[in-house]
Amino acid sequence: MNIERLHAIATAIIADINNTKTASTLQQLVESLQNQVNQPQSPQFQKQVSQHLDALYVSLANAPSNNFSPAWKQALKELGVHDLLGANLSNHVREIFERNQITPSVALQRLQSLSKQLVTCKTSLEQVISSFQQLNIGAEKLEPGKCELGILVPRKAINNNLNEFADDIIKLNKIFSTFSELTTGTRPGFEIRSISSSDLNVFLAMPLATAAAVAVAVERVVSLYKQILEVRKLHGELKNQGVPRKSLKGVENHANIIMVKGIDKLVTELLKKYYKNKDEGRRNELDTELHYSLKAIATRIDKGYSVEVRVQPISEKQQASEKNDKVPKDTEHINTILGVSKNLEFLRLEGDPILTLPESQDVVKKPRPKPKSTP
Repeated sequence: MNIERLHAIATAIIADINNTKTASTLQQLVESLQNQVNQPQSPQFQKQVSQHLDALYVSLANAPSNNFSPAWKQALKELGVHDLLGANLSNHVREIFERNQITPSVALQRLQSLSKQLVTCKTSLEQVISSFQQLNIGAEKLEPGKCELGILVPRKAINNNLNEFADDIIKLNKIFSTFSELTTGTRPGFEIRSISSSDLNVFLAMPLATAAAVAVAVERVVSLYKQILEVRKLHGELKNQGVPRKSLKGVENHANIIMVKGIDKLVTELLKKYYKNKDEGRRNELDTELHYSLKAIATRIDKGYSVEVRVQPISEKQQASEKNDKVPKDTEHINTILGVSKNLEFLRLEGDPILTLPESQDVVKKPRPKPKSTP
């Protein structure tokens, strides 16, 4: 990730810890459990442990980090703080108590260690943010009502080669430009917000309507792909056992059929919801382009790509102050993005890619017949 994005993520982590009061509630839980260990017959301390535990679970269930985008959640793992926030921390604490119901002293030791990790994490990130501010390093934030499309391109998929990466960027622009015309009637291109080189992450600014259509499409393709994860795993196992390529074709065809049928249905829904032009000829052309764009997205997910859409909501105060007919529609798009983005995630892929879907109409020109030679 780039440093401005790290600044934004670090700020969001601190806000998450502060808003949920995780550090203080966890420390109160540790102190109550310490008292219970020291005086096991006192019901007062047992009750305090139960109260602080319930409070911790409630606050972590509503933690903003639970709704971080897939790329941000991946960043939390890279930073080593993934298990110290939100639902993951809640599951960790729950597991500690379930394993040590009879031995509170062991639970206490593990909670003390967890509390120390959280405090260390918070202190370190606060120091990082302070250093960024002193060095005038900004934070990469989305303004209210703005959104971005994030695409993770695996280095392996483009052989870590600049030419192949450049070619793929051109193809990605074509894929998502189809959605731009679907929703806005134009293809103006996309502004680059940032590029990260640790993983090849490209982040593009995108209009709300286009982003909503992309989010719906990607969420559905990911959902379809989850149906063939076991098929892909089986395909890999059969391949490793030496099953001939010809015999594996049936497995591959089954996966392709599932995806194609789902895409056919999805194209119809997208056109019905987002296409407002009355030009039926262009509608039919977009129908074809959407089929190929969705197949291209599915193929890339099969190769380990990840696509996410992130949006910054508009506050109720801003909505009230805006005297604009677009606000209700913008709010609808934002809610659509927020709703489906929860289901976007990095997939754990086993085995080799299995999909073989055409991404364009390959027009094969027949060779001209050679002129007959005269005797």
